[in-house]
Amino acid sequence: MALVNSKKLKTQKREDTEYDLWILLSRVYHMIAKLRNVEMNKYGILPVQAYMLYMIQAMGNATTPAELSRFVYQQRNSVSDILKRMERQGLITKSKSTGGNGRVLVRMTEKGKKALQLSKQREHLHNIMSVLNREKKQQLESVLELLRDRAIEEFSSDRKTVLPPSQLSQYYQEKGLLEYDT
Repeated sequence: MALVNSKKLKTQKREDTEYDLWILLSRVYHMIAKLRNVEMNKYGILPVQAYMLYMIQAMGNATTPAELSRFVYQQRNSVSDILKRMERQGLITKSKSTGGNGRVLVRMTEKGKKALQLSKQREHLHNIMSVLNREKKQQLESVLELLRDRAIEEFSSDRKTVLPPSQLSQYYQEKGLLEYDT
């Protein structure tokens, strides 16, 4: 009986540690996100809109809502709602492609380009990340990529994925969708 309790205790301890790490990661994300929201409110846009503008630019300033939803890991209807708001604000335009396939293309307007430029002022993020040296930042990136890829594997165990996790980081690198500050 003591052996079973010992195994159960070790399993419980591991689960608690993993849960505690998840809570910590979540809390850090939410605190940084709130600070980012404060920064973006100065310019009248939401952080998710700044992210969408960044992705639209990275994808060649002519992409579809479906392509965007794949890259930002959000449902198409959520991306569609965000894009509708951005269109009303004059940050993007949506138009039918000329190929006759009925695809909607999303492009940034001049106002969107200005908003994207303003969104690159990330004072809070730089201040927070300044506690990490280059090596620690690289370690953090590696760990987060591992966790992201594993989460994709778990999520996709009963769903179809766009890209296998092992190819995801490489794909982002090749497409120039990752931006590093030196």
